Amino acid sequence: MRDVLKSDLYRKLGYGGDVREYDAVLCEASLTNPRKTRISVNKVSQVESLLAKWFVRVCNRGDCKARAKSFPDARIITPSSNQSRCEVCGGSINRTAVDRMVGTCESIGWSKLCVVGGSPNTRNELAVLVDDRLELRLIIGTVSRTRTQADADLVWADKIVIWGQTELDHKVSSLYHGPHVILIAKKGIAELASAVCESAGRR
Repeated sequence: MRDVLKSDLYRKLGYGGDVREYDAVLCEASLTNPRKTRISVNKVSQVESLLAKWFVRVCNRGDCKARAKSFPDARIITPSSNQSRCEVCGGSINRTAVDRMVGTCESIGWSKLCVVGGSPNTRNELAVLVDDRLELRLIIGTVSRTRTQADADLVWADKIVIWGQTELDHKVSSLYHGPHVILIAKKGIAELASAVCESAGRR
């Protein structure tokens, strides 16, 4: 019988924060015990239903937390594992910003965007939000890149974004220079999208 790490399952279901809170609820329902770190995949649907009954997943935005407190049910407010799993905004701040970025790029003829840096989760979320509306080249900022590879990116992209303050080594970011390269110093997807729009307005 296959099983999974409970901590991984909680994150996959959109629950961040202290896993002991979720364990306590599962233990009360006799689905697990505190000594176990793994749980059978056959119990995943039960875990999902039980956690949804007890908890409401909310991102770290202040307005989302405030709105969650006004919900009529008595569920416990808990951090969402990522913004897209927030039950208040559903990650709409990122979606709205990316939609605006895509529209801006399309209006000026940009179709190829290269992003250097970012965590695996944010790169994945960005790719999902952009979908196939732009060609994306997402460069892992912690893996060595050659001058030839970077030059190819510079030739290929309409705009290159150096995603500062994320998982990004200087030896990678230092390879990218030029008039169509911008540096942003904030981690969020919405901030990245806004920076691309601002850069498009200055072209």
